[in-house]
Amino acid sequence: MRDATPDRCGYRLEVGVHDEQLPSDPCRRPVWEDHDRCVWHARVDGKPTEVLEARRPEGGDALDGAYLREASLVGVEWFAGASLIGADFTGADLKGAAFTDANLLLATFTDVRAMGADFSRANMEGAICTNADLRRATLTDARLHEIVLTDVHVGAGTTIGEVAFYDREAAPPDLVEERPLEAAAWVYRQLQALYRENSLPTLARRSYYLEKDARRRLAWQQSDYASAIKREVSRWVMRYGESPYRVLATSLLVIVGFAVLFPLTGGIQEVQEGRTITYAIDDPDDAPQWWIGRVLFKSLYFSVVTFATLGYGDIQPIGTWARLLAGTEALLGSLLAALLVFVLARIVTW
Repeated sequence: MRDATPDRCGYRLEVGVHDEQLPSDPCRRPVWEDHDRCVWHARVDGKPTEVLEARRPEGGDALDGAYLREASLVGVEWFAGASLIGADFTGADLKGAAFTDANLLLATFTDVRAMGADFSRANMEGAICTNADLRRATLTDARLHEIVLTDVHVGAGTTIGEVAFYDREAAPPDLVEERPLEAAAWVYRQLQALYRENSLPTLARRSYYLEKDARRRLAWQQSDYASAIKREVSRWVMRYGESPYRVLATSLLVIVGFAVLFPLTGGIQEVQEGRTITYAIDDPDDAPQWWIGRVLFKSLYFSVVTFATLGYGDIQPIGTWARLLAGTEALLGSLLAALLVFVLARIVTW
């Protein structure tokens, strides 16, 4: 939109989103030569670099709605800290350009070449990145909530940071309608898809874990205890489906734990050469060490057989509590075996 002033640009930003924080004042820059708008807002593709440099922004100048289609902006540093809300960089060459601390809210980066560009701490919320080349680009602490990432090319040299901006303790409490963890989980999900599309399984798995962990903390934060407990169990037992070693460690803990409990809750019974031998410990303080060792050895054997649901029948639990423990262990054994298969299958599919 243009305000009626012959010698001034008059461009007014229109992005289709009502937000009191978006600029509403018209551009007061002088018009560019025989165009009806300033050099930044004139709808001219491939604007000369020297013309733009002659009118480069100073001190975080506002260039909201800038029209920079097909522009060659290789290595420029003018945009660091600038406001470029709704700017259009379609087809631009941004290799090595610096956008640190810039406000790129709702900007368009379609068909851009941005290899080695620096977007550190930039606000890219709602930006559109389609068929963009971001190899070796830096997006550390960039705000990426609701960004569109379609056919974006990244590589191992692309630096996005260990955790999302919203997942840091310093994230403002009023950010994204006071739900920074929700925004962090959304960003991790998008990054997971991005890494998978670019054949970067290690980074995709890391983003998957961070998303699940953010949702776990969000569940506690929202007092959704059922979901929080479920996610805690998933975290500790299998690292959200990512660690077969945790499943094996949990299985070993279950086997040893039940082996200790069987002698204390009625014991187990074995038939040897027509004789029935009961392995139980009524009072650990009075039982001799050799007997405790023998009982625990037999109990460990029975625990392994029960966990694996082999059912040899050579040893049986005695009493209600021991039988209840045996049934519970058999059920846990089946569940953990299924979880192990699930985790291994997930690893293969990455």
